[in-house]
Amino acid sequence: MPDGRQALLAAATHAFACHGFDGADLRSFAADAKVSANLVRVHFGNKAALWEACLDRVVAVGLPAMAGVQKIACDSARPLSERLCAVISEIAHFYAANPDVRDFVVRHASEAPERAVLVSDRLLRPAYATVRELFSAGIEAGIIRSPHPALFFALLNAALNQPPAFPMLLNRIAPEIDPETSRELLIETTIATFLHLP
Repeated sequence: MPDGRQALLAAATHAFACHGFDGADLRSFAADAKVSANLVRVHFGNKAALWEACLDRVVAVGLPAMAGVQKIACDSARPLSERLCAVISEIAHFYAANPDVRDFVVRHASEAPERAVLVSDRLLRPAYATVRELFSAGIEAGIIRSPHPALFFALLNAALNQPPAFPMLLNRIAPEIDPETSRELLIETTIATFLHLP
C-alpha cells in the first residue's frame, strides 16, 4: 500500500515535528493517516526506523530548496546585496510553505544527541554550506555585521522561522497589520534589520 505508507510518513513527520520523538505515538500516526496501526511495523519495523524515514522525507523536501538557494548565492552576475535579499526571501518562503519540515528540524536538532547529529549532518550543515560563502562576502563588504557567517545563518533562520499562526498572532497585537501581507512584511523587515545595504 504505497499510498498508506506515504500517508503514514506525512502524519508521522507532522507528529514528530509537533511533539518530538518521545511525545509522538504510533497509534496516533496511524489514526491521522487513516491506516491500520500495524502498517507502522509492516513498513518501518519500529518507531526509530519510522523517524529515520521521516528524516529522509524532510531531506527530500529540503534538497531542492537548498539547490535553489545555492543557485541564487552563486549567481555572480547579480550584485551581492541583491543575492542576499533574494536568499532571505527564498528561505522565508520555504519555511512558510513547509512548516512540518521547519518544525521537524528545529525540534530534532536539539533533542537526543543521536537524532541531532543526523539532522545536523543531513540538513543543517548542507544548508549552511549553500550560503556560507555568500554570507562571508556580505560580512567582508560590511552588508552583514556579524563576526562569523554561522552566527548570521543561525540568527536569520531564527527570525524567519515563524509558526504558521504568525500572521494571526501579529494581527492580535497590531490589528492594523493585515494577516495576508504579514509574511511579506516579515521578509522586508528582516532584510531591513539584518542587512546594511548601501
